[in-house]
Amino acid sequence: MKKRFQFGIAAVALTACIAGSTLWANADSEDEAIKEAFIGSQNIALQIGYFESDNGKTDQLSKEQIQGYIDDFNAKMDKYYSSDNVCRQTYKEINEQYLRKDAKDTIAYTVDGGVVDCTYSNINMSADGTSATMDVILIGWENLVEENEKGQIEVTAPIEQDSMNVTMVKEDGQWKLQAVNDMTAFFGSDAISDLQEVQQKANAKGRSAASVYSAEQQEQMQAFDAYEQKTLYTEYNNFSEALQAAESIDLHEINPFPLWNEMGGYSLEE
Repeated sequence: MKKRFQFGIAAVALTACIAGSTLWANADSEDEAIKEAFIGSQNIALQIGYFESDNGKTDQLSKEQIQGYIDDFNAKMDKYYSSDNVCRQTYKEINEQYLRKDAKDTIAYTVDGGVVDCTYSNINMSADGTSATMDVILIGWENLVEENEKGQIEVTAPIEQDSMNVTMVKEDGQWKLQAVNDMTAFFGSDAISDLQEVQQKANAKGRSAASVYSAEQQEQMQAFDAYEQKTLYTEYNNFSEALQAAESIDLHEINPFPLWNEMGGYSLEE
Protein backbone atom coordinates (compact mmCIF):
# COMPACT_ATOMS: atom_id res chain seq x y z
CA MET A 1 0.00 0.00 0.00
CA LYS A 2 1.26 3.46 -0.84
CA LYS A 3 2.64 5.36 2.13
CA ARG A 4 0.58 8.53 2.17
CA PHE A 5 2.22 10.80 4.75
CA GLN A 6 5.84 10.99 3.71
CA PHE A 7 8.55 12.78 5.61
CA GLY A 8 9.86 13.91 2.26
CA ILE A 9 7.73 16.94 3.07
CA ALA A 10 10.10 17.78 5.91
CA ALA A 11 13.05 17.64 3.55
CA VAL A 12 11.26 19.93 1.10
CA ALA A 13 10.48 22.29 3.96
CA LEU A 14 14.09 22.42 5.05
CA THR A 15 15.16 23.22 1.50
CA ALA A 16 12.55 25.96 1.36
CA CYS A 17 13.77 27.40 4.63
CA ILE A 18 17.37 27.43 3.45
CA ALA A 19 16.34 29.23 0.27
CA GLY A 20 13.99 31.62 2.01
CA SER A 21 16.03 32.69 5.00
CA THR A 22 18.56 35.49 4.74
CA LEU A 23 20.07 34.30 8.00
CA TRP A 24 20.71 30.66 7.22
CA ALA A 25 23.79 31.07 5.04
CA ASN A 26 25.78 32.59 7.89
CA ALA A 27 24.13 30.72 10.74
CA ASP A 28 26.14 28.54 13.04
CA SER A 29 25.19 24.98 13.95
CA GLU A 30 23.04 26.13 16.88
CA ASP A 31 20.88 28.28 14.61
CA GLU A 32 20.44 25.37 12.23
CA ALA A 33 19.51 23.01 15.06
CA ILE A 34 16.93 25.50 16.34
CA LYS A 35 15.34 25.84 12.93
CA GLU A 36 15.27 22.11 12.26
CA ALA A 37 13.72 21.45 15.66
CA PHE A 38 11.02 24.02 15.00
CA ILE A 39 10.15 22.42 11.65
CA GLY A 40 9.97 19.05 13.38
CA SER A 41 7.55 20.42 15.96
CA GLN A 42 5.22 21.74 13.27
CA ASN A 43 5.37 18.61 11.13
CA ILE A 44 4.42 16.35 14.04
CA ALA A 45 1.56 18.67 15.03
CA LEU A 46 0.16 18.16 11.54
CA GLN A 47 0.35 14.38 12.02
CA ILE A 48 -2.19 14.23 14.81
CA GLY A 49 -4.40 11.23 14.05
CA TYR A 50 -2.17 9.85 11.29
CA PHE A 51 -2.49 6.18 10.36
CA GLU A 52 -2.68 4.06 7.22
CA SER A 53 -5.61 1.85 6.25
CA ASP A 54 -7.56 0.75 3.19
CA ASN A 55 -10.93 2.04 4.38
CA GLY A 56 -10.01 5.34 6.09
CA LYS A 57 -10.76 3.96 9.55
CA THR A 58 -8.81 2.26 12.32
CA ASP A 59 -11.34 -0.56 12.82
CA GLN A 60 -9.28 -2.95 10.69
CA LEU A 61 -6.03 -2.20 12.51
CA SER A 62 -4.82 -4.43 15.33
CA LYS A 63 -4.29 -3.08 18.83
CA GLU A 64 -0.58 -3.50 18.26
CA GLN A 65 -0.67 -1.43 15.06
CA ILE A 66 -2.62 1.36 16.73
CA GLN A 67 -0.25 1.33 19.69
CA GLY A 68 2.67 1.56 17.27
CA TYR A 69 1.27 4.75 15.74
CA ILE A 70 0.67 6.17 19.22
CA ASP A 71 4.17 5.32 20.41
CA ASP A 72 5.76 6.84 17.31
CA PHE A 73 3.74 10.05 17.70
CA ASN A 74 4.53 10.32 21.41
CA ALA A 75 8.25 9.84 20.80
CA LYS A 76 8.29 12.68 18.28
CA MET A 77 6.31 14.92 20.63
CA ASP A 78 8.91 14.29 23.33
CA LYS A 79 11.67 15.01 20.82
CA TYR A 80 10.34 18.34 19.55
CA TYR A 81 8.26 19.77 22.44
CA SER A 82 9.75 20.76 25.79
CA SER A 83 8.50 19.11 28.97
CA ASP A 84 6.75 22.32 30.03
CA ASN A 85 5.10 22.99 26.67
CA VAL A 86 1.34 22.97 27.28
CA CYS A 87 0.68 21.20 23.97
CA ARG A 88 2.94 18.21 24.63
CA GLN A 89 0.52 16.16 26.69
CA THR A 90 -2.61 17.63 25.09
CA TYR A 91 -1.57 16.61 21.58
CA LYS A 92 -0.73 13.11 22.80
CA GLU A 93 -4.18 12.74 24.30
CA ILE A 94 -5.93 14.09 21.21
CA ASN A 95 -3.94 11.75 18.96
CA GLU A 96 -4.70 8.69 21.07
CA GLN A 97 -8.41 9.55 21.29
CA TYR A 98 -8.47 9.99 17.53
CA LEU A 99 -6.83 6.64 16.78
CA ARG A 100 -8.59 4.54 19.40
CA LYS A 101 -12.09 6.00 19.13
CA ASP A 102 -12.84 8.83 16.70
CA ALA A 103 -11.44 7.12 13.58
CA LYS A 104 -12.71 3.67 14.51
CA ASP A 105 -16.29 4.15 13.32
CA THR A 106 -15.95 7.28 11.18
CA ILE A 107 -13.70 7.98 8.20
CA ALA A 108 -11.08 10.46 9.39
CA TYR A 109 -7.99 9.95 7.26
CA THR A 110 -4.84 12.05 6.82
CA VAL A 111 -3.64 11.72 3.25
CA ASP A 112 -0.80 14.22 3.50
CA GLY A 113 0.34 17.30 5.37
CA GLY A 114 3.22 19.21 6.84
CA VAL A 115 5.32 22.34 6.54
CA VAL A 116 5.29 23.79 3.03
CA ASP A 117 7.59 26.78 3.45
CA CYS A 118 9.08 28.89 6.22
CA THR A 119 11.35 31.86 6.76
CA TYR A 120 13.07 33.05 9.93
CA SER A 121 14.27 36.35 11.35
CA ASN A 122 15.42 37.92 14.62
CA ILE A 123 16.94 34.83 16.20
CA ASN A 124 17.95 35.92 19.71
CA MET A 125 19.93 33.47 21.81
CA SER A 126 20.09 33.75 25.58
CA ALA A 127 23.46 34.49 27.20
CA ASP A 128 23.77 30.92 28.51
CA GLY A 129 22.79 29.40 25.15
CA THR A 130 19.85 27.41 26.54
CA SER A 131 16.94 29.35 25.05
CA ALA A 132 16.18 31.43 21.99
CA THR A 133 13.33 33.41 20.49
CA MET A 134 12.70 33.98 16.79
CA ASP A 135 10.12 35.25 14.36
CA VAL A 136 8.80 32.74 11.84
CA ILE A 137 6.51 32.92 8.83
CA LEU A 138 5.30 29.41 8.15
CA ILE A 139 2.97 27.87 5.57
CA GLY A 140 1.50 24.50 6.50
CA TRP A 141 -1.22 22.31 5.06
CA GLU A 142 -3.28 19.19 5.61
CA ASN A 143 -4.98 16.91 3.10
CA LEU A 144 -7.81 14.90 4.66
CA VAL A 145 -10.62 12.54 3.71
CA GLU A 146 -13.40 12.87 6.25
CA GLU A 147 -16.94 11.71 6.89
CA ASN A 148 -19.24 14.55 7.87
CA GLU A 149 -22.11 14.51 10.34
CA LYS A 150 -24.49 13.37 7.60
CA GLY A 151 -22.28 10.40 6.79
CA GLN A 152 -21.14 11.93 3.50
CA ILE A 153 -17.48 11.71 2.50
CA GLU A 154 -15.57 14.90 1.76
CA VAL A 155 -12.03 16.02 0.97
CA THR A 156 -10.62 18.79 3.14
CA ALA A 157 -7.25 20.31 2.26
CA PRO A 158 -6.72 23.49 4.28
CA ILE A 159 -3.57 25.55 3.87
CA GLU A 160 -2.53 28.33 6.25
CA GLN A 161 0.14 31.00 6.62
CA ASP A 162 1.13 31.82 10.20
CA SER A 163 3.31 34.65 11.46
CA MET A 164 4.70 33.61 14.83
CA ASN A 165 7.11 34.53 17.56
CA VAL A 166 8.33 31.39 19.30
CA THR A 167 10.55 30.38 22.19
CA MET A 168 12.86 27.38 21.79
CA VAL A 169 14.73 25.79 24.69
CA LYS A 170 17.57 23.33 24.90
CA GLU A 171 16.49 20.30 26.92
CA ASP A 172 18.56 17.12 27.27
CA GLY A 173 20.90 18.46 24.59
CA GLN A 174 18.06 18.87 22.07
CA TRP A 175 16.38 22.08 20.94
CA LYS A 176 12.61 21.95 21.47
CA LEU A 177 9.62 24.21 21.10
CA GLN A 178 8.63 25.69 24.45
CA ALA A 179 5.96 28.19 23.46
CA VAL A 180 4.31 30.13 20.67
CA ASN A 181 4.27 33.62 22.15
CA ASP A 182 2.26 35.32 19.45
CA MET A 183 0.61 34.18 16.21
CA THR A 184 -1.40 35.68 13.39
CA ALA A 185 -3.05 33.18 11.06
CA PHE A 186 -4.13 33.70 7.46
CA PHE A 187 -6.30 30.99 5.92
CA GLY A 188 -5.82 29.78 2.38
CA SER A 189 -9.55 29.85 1.64
CA ASP A 190 -9.63 33.55 2.52
CA ALA A 191 -6.52 34.26 0.44
CA ILE A 192 -8.09 32.55 -2.58
CA SER A 193 -11.30 34.55 -2.08
CA ASP A 194 -9.26 37.76 -1.98
CA LEU A 195 -7.53 36.88 -5.25
CA GLN A 196 -10.81 35.94 -6.90
CA GLU A 197 -12.33 39.23 -5.77
CA VAL A 198 -9.50 41.14 -7.42
CA GLN A 199 -10.43 39.46 -10.69
CA GLN A 200 -14.14 40.05 -10.18
CA LYS A 201 -13.56 43.75 -9.59
CA ALA A 202 -11.49 43.94 -12.76
CA ASN A 203 -14.24 42.18 -14.72
CA ALA A 204 -16.83 44.60 -13.33
CA LYS A 205 -14.75 47.44 -14.74
CA GLY A 206 -14.55 45.74 -18.13
CA ARG A 207 -10.92 44.77 -17.78
CA SER A 208 -9.58 41.43 -19.02
CA ALA A 209 -7.96 38.75 -16.87
CA ALA A 210 -4.62 39.60 -18.50
CA SER A 211 -4.81 43.10 -17.04
CA VAL A 212 -4.59 41.65 -13.54
CA TYR A 213 -2.80 38.32 -13.77
CA SER A 214 -0.09 36.93 -16.03
CA ALA A 215 -0.80 33.81 -18.10
CA GLU A 216 0.90 31.67 -15.46
CA GLN A 217 -1.09 33.32 -12.68
CA GLN A 218 -4.32 32.80 -14.61
CA GLU A 219 -3.51 29.09 -14.76
CA GLN A 220 -3.11 29.07 -11.00
CA MET A 221 -6.44 30.86 -10.58
CA GLN A 222 -8.01 28.04 -12.59
CA ALA A 223 -6.25 25.54 -10.33
CA PHE A 224 -7.87 27.26 -7.34
CA ASP A 225 -11.28 26.72 -8.95
CA ALA A 226 -10.56 23.02 -9.47
CA TYR A 227 -9.30 22.73 -5.89
CA GLU A 228 -12.48 24.28 -4.53
CA GLN A 229 -14.58 21.91 -6.60
CA LYS A 230 -12.77 18.93 -5.07
CA THR A 231 -12.92 20.21 -1.51
CA LEU A 232 -15.85 22.59 -1.04
CA TYR A 233 -18.50 21.48 -3.49
CA THR A 234 -18.18 17.71 -3.85
CA GLU A 235 -19.35 14.74 -1.77
CA TYR A 236 -17.90 11.39 -2.72
CA ASN A 237 -19.59 8.02 -2.99
CA ASN A 238 -16.90 6.07 -1.15
CA PHE A 239 -13.52 6.35 0.52
CA SER A 240 -11.59 5.14 -2.52
CA GLU A 241 -13.11 7.81 -4.76
CA ALA A 242 -12.41 10.55 -2.23
CA LEU A 243 -8.86 9.33 -1.68
CA GLN A 244 -8.18 9.47 -5.40
CA ALA A 245 -9.43 13.05 -5.51
CA ALA A 246 -7.33 14.02 -2.47
CA GLU A 247 -4.20 12.50 -3.95
CA SER A 248 -4.75 14.43 -7.19
CA ILE A 249 -4.39 17.78 -5.38
CA ASP A 250 -1.07 19.40 -6.19
CA LEU A 251 0.09 21.33 -3.15
CA HIS A 252 2.20 23.78 -5.14
CA GLU A 253 -0.66 24.58 -7.52
CA ILE A 254 -3.14 25.33 -4.75
CA ASN A 255 -0.85 27.29 -2.41
CA PRO A 256 -2.24 30.85 -2.79
CA PHE A 257 0.18 32.64 -0.50
CA PRO A 258 3.05 33.47 -2.88
CA LEU A 259 0.58 35.20 -5.22
CA TRP A 260 -1.51 36.61 -2.36
CA ASN A 261 1.57 38.13 -0.72
CA GLU A 262 2.75 39.50 -4.07
CA MET A 263 -0.63 41.15 -4.68
CA GLY A 264 -0.67 42.84 -1.28
CA GLY A 265 -1.48 40.16 1.27
CA TYR A 266 -3.92 41.09 4.00
CA SER A 267 -4.35 44.55 2.49
CA LEU A 268 -6.51 42.86 -0.16
CA GLU A 269 -9.11 42.30 2.55
CA GLU A 270 -9.55 46.03 3.11
